[in-house]
Amino acid sequence: MTSLKNKIIKNFVAGILACILVFSIAISYLLGIYTKNFLDTTEFRRPSEIKKEFEHLLKSEDPNNFKERLDWFSKNLNVDIEILNKDNETVMIFKGRKSDHKSGKTQSYELYSPNLNDYMAQLIVTYDSGEMAANELLSNFKNSLLIAIVISVSIGILIALILSDNITNPIKQISDATIKIKDGDYNIKLKDSQIIELENLQNNIKYLSSNLKNQKELRKQYAQDISHELRTPITNLQLYIEAIKDGVIEVDDDTLKSILDEIFRLEGLVVNLNKSFDDNTEYVKIRKKEFNLSIHLKSILDTIKPRFNKENIALVEDIKDNVVIFSDKDKITQVIQNIISNAIKAIDKDGLIKISLTDDKTNIYIDIKDNGVGISEDRKEVIFERFYRIDDARNTKLNGHGLGLSISKNFVESLGGKIKLKSKLGKGTTFSIILPK
Repeated sequence: MTSLKNKIIKNFVAGILACILVFSIAISYLLGIYTKNFLDTTEFRRPSEIKKEFEHLLKSEDPNNFKERLDWFSKNLNVDIEILNKDNETVMIFKGRKSDHKSGKTQSYELYSPNLNDYMAQLIVTYDSGEMAANELLSNFKNSLLIAIVISVSIGILIALILSDNITNPIKQISDATIKIKDGDYNIKLKDSQIIELENLQNNIKYLSSNLKNQKELRKQYAQDISHELRTPITNLQLYIEAIKDGVIEVDDDTLKSILDEIFRLEGLVVNLNKSFDDNTEYVKIRKKEFNLSIHLKSILDTIKPRFNKENIALVEDIKDNVVIFSDKDKITQVIQNIISNAIKAIDKDGLIKISLTDDKTNIYIDIKDNGVGISEDRKEVIFERFYRIDDARNTKLNGHGLGLSISKNFVESLGGKIKLKSKLGKGTTFSIILPK
């Protein structure tokens, strides 16, 4: 098994070598053919021109001009001209070749009288062949081609290294990022790539990392939320049982109904918890129905009364009768219990909490007022933030996770309502819940 970088380099260099090999073979073959044709054509042209000139001179009947012209031709065309008579004896000879080569190519022509067509003489033209020069030229060309191949391969390897780095480095980054994601580290950074496919892959990895991080945070958040929500009914049940055991509360139908309501609420939270591991949206799903909020609010207060009695906190109820609302009963229950639970934590013993319920044509108003330690002005803006706890103010008894008010605010807003805060340090706090009918 080899790395992607080595594979790219090998394939790239192999492609270059294949192209160069085919190219060099084709060029060498074609150049050899063209050179041979060129030599054959150009070399044969010189004796042919001399033959034509000789025949032309025979017709002129000027012997002086005859010799001068042949001498001029032999020197300018770099050939030796020899004329033999009928007895094969040399009649004229002109030395025009400048080279010292004794050998050369020879072309012989038989000449006839222009008028009588009788055999007159034999024309022998000797000339230097360009084959040696051509062979030397081909040899130089092959050497140059070999050098060009070496340079091309070197450049090809360099380009392959650069190209492979440009391709493999982003892929290596992505591979390292996936390992980090596998190990639970979602804070990945990837350099932008100029390759569309790699850029798309990087974007997908970034999206996957972000989504997994959000899912992890969401599950962690939900686990803390549901833990907080489970604590309230469990605490109420504990207080009921302690009160019954101590003889503070009699076991009557109302008491048993309140205990059953808390058990049913606890059961509902556990069921939602089980479902939420498959789909965490189940927990925040809104299930609206019409119900009597006045009766429901009194029922909520009845379940919390053991806590008031234990802390010796006075409860004042100002609840308007027959206030009907179309909303989520469970979500409103959690909001009311969360805010009252926070109010109890903010009060020392012998405190006071007042609950009021009013309405108009469009909205319903629930006010929860306590005479606890209050909240300073600089902390009112962050009181609803997740995990925020005012350890020196609201949480005078128990330090929670700072989730109750954040959950309450989210639920109220999901129901289309608003939650407002009025508080003065050392005087107390009022939470106002406004819900549409």
